[in-house]
Amino acid sequence: MNDAFCGIVIEYREYREHDALLSVLRDDGVIIKISAKGIQKVKSKNAPACQLFTYSRWYLNYRETSTMQSLKSAEILESYRHIREDLIKQSIAAYFCEMILYSHFETPFAFDLLKHALDILKSQDDPMVILCLFQVIVNRMHGIEMQCDGCVRCGTTKGIYAISLKDGGFICKMCAKGYDKVYSSKDLKCFRLLNKAQLEHYNILKEIGGFRFEHFEQLYAFFEEYAGIPIKSIQFLRILKDMS
Repeated sequence: MNDAFCGIVIEYREYREHDALLSVLRDDGVIIKISAKGIQKVKSKNAPACQLFTYSRWYLNYRETSTMQSLKSAEILESYRHIREDLIKQSIAAYFCEMILYSHFETPFAFDLLKHALDILKSQDDPMVILCLFQVIVNRMHGIEMQCDGCVRCGTTKGIYAISLKDGGFICKMCAKGYDKVYSSKDLKCFRLLNKAQLEHYNILKEIGGFRFEHFEQLYAFFEEYAGIPIKSIQFLRILKDMS
């Protein structure tokens, strides 16, 4: 099988002196492991197509019984140059890739989500909306969803005051405890909008605005608590946030 397929590099690991091991998310959602020999050499023609979050067309020396395929050649379809020129966007793209890799969804929707998120990220000045929306959609795919239609302790829709990570959603002022995270009414509205949104609602969320890194951190906290999957690249995002 030497047929071409299209896919996005979601993992790049240096191997030996001149080689690399890649994980590529195919457009049907399957993750393919590829051994790319010689791509760290200066004159490698395949190197540009093998960089993290690059969308490329791939040709393999396919072996049906092997879990690691050998790269024959690759050509760039979308390099996402504008993302690479911005350190924050580049870090967010790397975070997207790692999240997809370790979530192990392997569905066509996972590919569509990553591709559309990267397409949005490359063209927008403020990446916070797509970062938050991506996280809430991934949470939902894991079965993790913040309850935001009322207080999770008493059911009231009035006086919403905080978010409980332990209880999974909004808390009213009467039910709030010291360990709950207090937010403004504007912030709580942002969380409710995000938790009702799909990817096609991006432009609506963009028009509303007001989304911040703190919103993403709360959404990630739900992921970390209930999915239990460590994502290393979030640490660099936090460093960049502290520097900005």
